[in-house]
Amino acid sequence: MVKEPELEYISWREIHRVLYNLSQRIIREYGRDYFDIIIAVAKGGLIPARILSDLIDIEEIGIIGVKFYKGVSESMAKPVLTHPLTTSVSGKSALIVDDVVDSGRTLQLVIDELYRHGAGEVTSLALYIKPWATTRPDYYYKETTKWVVFPWEIIETLKELGCSLFKKIDIDDRELVENIKKKYCIGE
Repeated sequence: MVKEPELEYISWREIHRVLYNLSQRIIREYGRDYFDIIIAVAKGGLIPARILSDLIDIEEIGIIGVKFYKGVSESMAKPVLTHPLTTSVSGKSALIVDDVVDSGRTLQLVIDELYRHGAGEVTSLALYIKPWATTRPDYYYKETTKWVVFPWEIIETLKELGCSLFKKIDIDDRELVENIKKKYCIGE
């Protein structure tokens, strides 16, 4: 029997608070004009990267796609580059943004790719980090052993875990949860 993962939900309000606080640390340490580009690790880093681009005033956002998970708490043998870097990083100071650094292997792959494409300097940020990560981001919000559920992946999590486990997620928006349950948890 597969053990049910412990879940941690982070709300939109908390996401904005966390990204604001991280952006202020970066601005204090680097200033607003240091980074030329943000590189979002798709899919999880897309939304945090977009929010950070406004908070730090970085106009250019690039994307790189990496897949390492097959499902909740189930990873593949190694991370796979699924979408090449969308823009040039040659000579640029880049800020990598992702949602979670678990093993650290995805982050290391992205760092290596950026340097392979000529990045001048690479700094990294993730919202969460797992204590066993071998490559750690330069900036992060919180260390956790739980499976983190972000507000932009509620439906994905529901589909992966099923309605019974989904009901255990502590989501602060009860109306949203009830509407999701009505649509996807018919008969449960």
